Amino acid sequence: MLLNLPKAVKPIGEWFLSGARAACIGVDVYPSHFASLLKECKSANTECKSANTVHQIHQQIIASGLLSLPTPLLSVSLPALPSEPFISPRSLGTGVVASYLACGATDYALLVLERVTPSPAVWWNLLIREHIKQGRLDSAINVSCRMLRAGTRPDHFTLPHVLKACGELPSYRRGSAFHGLICCNGFESNVFICNALVAMYSCCGSLEEASMIFDEITQRGIDDVISWNSIVSAHVKSSNAWTALDLFSKMTLIVHEKPTNERSDIISIVNILPACGSLKAVPQTKEVHGNAIRNGTFPDDEDLMVYNALIDMYSKCRSFKAARSIFDDIPLEERNVVTWTVMIGGHAQYGDSNDALKLFCGLMENAVKVFNMMEFKDVVSWNAMVAGYSQSGNFKAAFELFKNMRKENIPLDVVTWTAVIAGYSQRGCSHEALNLFRQMIFSGSFKAARSIFDDIPLEERNVVTWTVMIGGHAQYGDSNDALKLFVEMISEPYGVAPNAYTISCILMACAHLAAIRIGKQIHAYVLRHHRYESSAYFVANCLIDMYSKCGDVDTARHVFDSMSQKSAISWTSMMTGYGMHGRGSEALDIFDKMRKAGFVPDDITFLVVLYACSHCGMVDQGLSYFDSMSADYGLTPRAEHYACAIDLLARSGRLDKAWRTVKDMPMEPTAVVWVALLSACRVHSNVELAEHALNKLVEMNAENDGSYTLISNIYATARRWKDVARIRHLMKKSGIKKRPGCSWVQGQKGTASFFVGDRSHPLSPQIYALLESLIDRIKAMGYVPETNFALHDVDEEEKNNLLVEHSEKLALAYGLLTTSPGCPIRITKNLRVCGDCHSAFTYISKIVDHEIVVRDPSRFHHFKN
Repeated sequence: MLLNLPKAVKPIGEWFLSGARAACIGVDVYPSHFASLLKECKSANTECKSANTVHQIHQQIIASGLLSLPTPLLSVSLPALPSEPFISPRSLGTGVVASYLACGATDYALLVLERVTPSPAVWWNLLIREHIKQGRLDSAINVSCRMLRAGTRPDHFTLPHVLKACGELPSYRRGSAFHGLICCNGFESNVFICNALVAMYSCCGSLEEASMIFDEITQRGIDDVISWNSIVSAHVKSSNAWTALDLFSKMTLIVHEKPTNERSDIISIVNILPACGSLKAVPQTKEVHGNAIRNGTFPDDEDLMVYNALIDMYSKCRSFKAARSIFDDIPLEERNVVTWTVMIGGHAQYGDSNDALKLFCGLMENAVKVFNMMEFKDVVSWNAMVAGYSQSGNFKAAFELFKNMRKENIPLDVVTWTAVIAGYSQRGCSHEALNLFRQMIFSGSFKAARSIFDDIPLEERNVVTWTVMIGGHAQYGDSNDALKLFVEMISEPYGVAPNAYTISCILMACAHLAAIRIGKQIHAYVLRHHRYESSAYFVANCLIDMYSKCGDVDTARHVFDSMSQKSAISWTSMMTGYGMHGRGSEALDIFDKMRKAGFVPDDITFLVVLYACSHCGMVDQGLSYFDSMSADYGLTPRAEHYACAIDLLARSGRLDKAWRTVKDMPMEPTAVVWVALLSACRVHSNVELAEHALNKLVEMNAENDGSYTLISNIYATARRWKDVARIRHLMKKSGIKKRPGCSWVQGQKGTASFFVGDRSHPLSPQIYALLESLIDRIKAMGYVPETNFALHDVDEEEKNNLLVEHSEKLALAYGLLTTSPGCPIRITKNLRVCGDCHSAFTYISKIVDHEIVVRDPSRFHHFKN
């Protein structure tokens, strides 16, 4: 390697620069120089092993013209220069490919390989295999197609790789297409490719095609042990246990007459044992066991894979004496974690839980000696105990073990969570199951949970299973998916009646999406079915929340008034609804009635009250309630309460008092306080204090796109465009992206969404024409565009044009075009509504026959007349 050469030899950087300099002045650069550099880049232990270095060398090779010989000359052996071995352009090209592959830069490798003529199949094979190793199965298949277009014929190594990718996806359509290619190219007699075909069709669920290929292999007499293993495995996966056992019997008679190897025999045994276990077939398990002994499957060093599989199968067949006999025959120092786990799991699930516990204790006692562990924290073994107890109906023991896992800081995985949640589900404990599911999602296992749910057959899903998944999507995933799952849940032929928890989860999804039509349908469903009467107040609270967040606070009040029993959550939900709709007087009226009903307000109640006062401009009342918290109710304000107080002071023009309040806080100000102060600075254009607030957020690592956008807008209002550019550069450097403004509106034909300047909608010409007409009409009424909300360094006319293209204006125009007269137009925006759009909507509401309701992340805005 270059790094190990004497110091007189130039390092790679000097080689490269020397070559570059030589090319510039017309001096010959020998291909061997570049070949050496590329070889150095492929070396495993070198600092030069990076895609960037290879890319630079590649560019220099192209600049030197060493890859551009005419095609007819590529295979001609030109005479070598003195002391320089001849290296053809094709060899140099494949050297570049190899270097890119060594760096993991598969896309660059592919681009180069397509330009090497002719390109050897071996490099295409390596590229396809690398894509499969990275899990990029679609890309692997795409590479094989590009290989064909490049004119390179696949060989007997290419096709097994591609078929593996088709099987793992799985993709029957593409797999069968490659089957046709195999036949056309005369590979139908190649046993390696035919075995891959059997495995591919098996993975795609096409047992009939897999069996046909296998029959053709045996008829030609080219079958080997892998052929038989593949078809046996296919039948085991398809739950054809008896067929698999019959094929295994034939295999033992036929295959062992042919040359084979011990490892294949081991795979054969491990393949067939699950069939024995599924049938609980002890005689067949013993036959397989005997076959393994007779044929020397157990080598001198004793293969634990077979031992572990036999213990597992004997346990599933409830033949614990045989399982224990095999377990005891394995020396303690040779048992691995799997050995202990299958033994423990078998006893816990099918046998005596006391024996399982004794084995588990034995495992932990021997952890230091056997596994060199100070303490045993193998989650698989713990899971075996938890799952075993849960599946055998011993839920109490399963829950206790689960608690111990958390206490001992054993890392929980999806198997642990699923076992415990399944236990609660089987006992009908919906609330506990949902709580555990929330914790599971919080631990980052949402995709795994959905995968497990999808594997459960429709007929086996119960109300808790459905509710847990719907609730997970509503709270942590995609609310649209929650709605789709609810439709599946109540659909025939395996329709399941939702319970109160299901209804609450689906109403939560409707609230997130502002899907009031679906919410009303759910409400009607609840009224038609009396099974929810015992949980009436629980469902009613969710209805209040849904209607409030969908913009219909009057219907929310109707639900509230119709409740015969109200909880503290009922009162708080109604206050929150009024607060977010800017109806502060009604919110405070509910607060007074709540106190008269005997409910003592807590810190959450006061947070809602302060929130309502803040959004409704009720400054004096809000500050009075803030003081009342501690004076009259003995409650200590938290940071969130101080944030509301700061907002109240800012709205009343008392920014100095707001700043003093921050400095006088009895606790360290949190991020929410600094964000409130930053927002106050936006209203009052106080640049210096805004910079201080942002610096505090940066110190706390709590800055985000919202806080950077606020400071950028403050700079823009002050016309400090260099600072605006600096903030945008800082965001880009920090990897923080500003969320684009997006608004969506429900029309007669579904929901339409719009971004700023969006012209992708089919009705865009009519939308912009209507907007132009509306702007002209309201200007005549006195509307003046607030160009300070067009935060770009452009002239006033361009600012006016930018304001017209805001997403909420586009959504309003679409709503006016598609909504019947008299019906409200409900718009939702992902960011705060801009001041100019607020002003424009006020005027527009005077000339259209609609109430306009706009929901942003902070509150609702109502415009009517």
